[in-house]
Amino acid sequence: MKKLIIIIMLSFPLLTVHSQIKQGDSFLGGSIGLWTKGNTPVLGASFESHISGTTTGTIGIGGLFRYHGFNETYNNGSYRDYNFSSLGFQANYNFTSIGTGEFVPYLGLTLGYNNVSSTYVKNNNVAIDNDSYTSGVWVWGQLGARYFFSPKVAGNLRVGIGNNDFYPLEIGIDFKL
Repeated sequence: MKKLIIIIMLSFPLLTVHSQIKQGDSFLGGSIGLWTKGNTPVLGASFESHISGTTTGTIGIGGLFRYHGFNETYNNGSYRDYNFSSLGFQANYNFTSIGTGEFVPYLGLTLGYNNVSSTYVKNNNVAIDNDSYTSGVWVWGQLGARYFFSPKVAGNLRVGIGNNDFYPLEIGIDFKL
């Protein structure tokens, strides 16, 4: 019986799961996303620091940056190049008490500024004034989840919805600092 207890105690570290997010943890990550506009991916970077913990989760705050560029081609051969650069503040609630700790879903809100620049290129001197995207305040709700591959590395899947006609589906990787 003593041998069985010793074997179980020695095996316990091999059976433990990857660490959950806890107060004081910080993450830095990159993402690539799909948006319904254009045919190029949305590139992103995020930082999140977990400032408070509860029995069911943690509250993380941080920042994020997103970039997306694409062009719209018109029937007359003219086109408009768009560039979106978004910088924002995010706050997320991470549900850390679900399962074994490898899977951590979160729900959050982002507030920032979306800078839109566009260049119109005419063909045959036909003018089209169809600039439907403007710079402005960016508000977005987000739902996502991290899956920990190791104690320091997690995959991240996020979907957002908000103003500025921006509804991406993103996949990324987060590194615990």
